[in-house]
Amino acid sequence: MYSFLVLLAGVLQSAMMSFNGLLAESVSLWGVSLVVHASGGILLVLYILLVVREKITLRGMPWYLYSAGFFGVLLVSVSSWCVGILGAAVTTCLSVSGQLCMSAVIDHYGLFHVPKVPFSPRRIPCFLMILAGIILLNLS
Repeated sequence: MYSFLVLLAGVLQSAMMSFNGLLAESVSLWGVSLVVHASGGILLVLYILLVVREKITLRGMPWYLYSAGFFGVLLVSVSSWCVGILGAAVTTCLSVSGQLCMSAVIDHYGLFHVPKVPFSPRRIPCFLMILAGIILLNLS
């Protein structure tokens, strides 16, 4: 079930990047991020209040966790810009590659309280195959 949900999230992310690229033709890149986060925030607040019916609190967490919002703004802005230049497939491949590399570092060192999963040399061929796929996609 979780694998399907993550796969669905990837599908939605690619669609979102394409829509954001189109939206960038009407507003600035920072405007794209504002539209995405404001409309998403409004919909999420309504969902929490009307469907889930729980109180929204933003207290009790370390200050640095709010940096996720900063990362989200950069992610939406940069990917929207790159889709218009590189196309959705190349942008997505590069994005996934960056995620894969950073995830391997996070897992290996157990950063951000994630369970420690040491990097194994057996993973190197997988990384190389993904790199080869990105190169082939860029050359096509």
